[in-house]
Amino acid sequence: MQSGQQQARRKNAQVLDGSDIRELVENEGAFAKFVENKFRHLDADGDGRLSLRELQPAVADIGAAIGLPARGSSAQADHIYSEVLNEFTHGKQDSVSKPEFQHVLSDILLGMAAGLKRDPIMILRMDGEDLNEFVESTAYEAEAVAIFSQIESGSALLRQCLPAALRQLTVDHGMPPASDSLVMEKVIEPALQELPADQLDRPASQEVFFQEFKKYLGVIARRLQECPVIVAHTENTFDGAGIRKILSKKFEFDKLLDSVWVDVPKEHKDGTSKKYLRVALDKLAASVNLPPRSSGR
Repeated sequence: MQSGQQQARRKNAQVLDGSDIRELVENEGAFAKFVENKFRHLDADGDGRLSLRELQPAVADIGAAIGLPARGSSAQADHIYSEVLNEFTHGKQDSVSKPEFQHVLSDILLGMAAGLKRDPIMILRMDGEDLNEFVESTAYEAEAVAIFSQIESGSALLRQCLPAALRQLTVDHGMPPASDSLVMEKVIEPALQELPADQLDRPASQEVFFQEFKKYLGVIARRLQECPVIVAHTENTFDGAGIRKILSKKFEFDKLLDSVWVDVPKEHKDGTSKKYLRVALDKLAASVNLPPRSSGR
């Protein structure tokens, strides 16, 4: 059951489920106009075709939309950028026409919409209000005790325990991900520096931890109020349960494999390439509760 705080947060969240993307692509007139404007903007020399150079901004936009870092910052991300470019050019052409651009863009957008339908994303604006509500709620004491029991390590100092405790909190508590470097730099570390150094260097008994963690969360809530953080959050949990379930039912598993195998081109059925293995995994994903490939490893 969801708490009142969770329900309020979800009510105010913006949910991305791919429906807007599907509506755009399926509306022929609107999508044609969208492609026309995009193509004209990209076609710098006005020759009616997009060169590899002219395609780069479109590829960068697609990468940003699926959460990839900027080109050049990761070999893995650069490989995906190259794969997207190859989708447009089929790995052979040095330029693409408007109809080719529209066809590939349609496929890519519908693929993104399918991923969002399977794994919707909530865009949350975390401004410290929910965190303050948690700190002042009757649930705080029990949760703080439970967190302390997980992180307590003998003579550990508060300076070590407080940041470790933050990693046990989630967006349901009103806390943005402590693992995010921007949250660490702009919120967590400055908040810790506001606490008295002599307090931070004390051993973390349960009573001391309980009081100082509450103060620490109060400082973090104030910082979030001054500088809110936008968080993209998914509610889905990928724990392998879907895979175990389908493997336990041989008939259903064989039927699923058959449906995927049908879509593999005949020439690739002996020694199937990685490209078609990735396609097969995407088709399996919805049935076995796998995360989208773009969500990370």
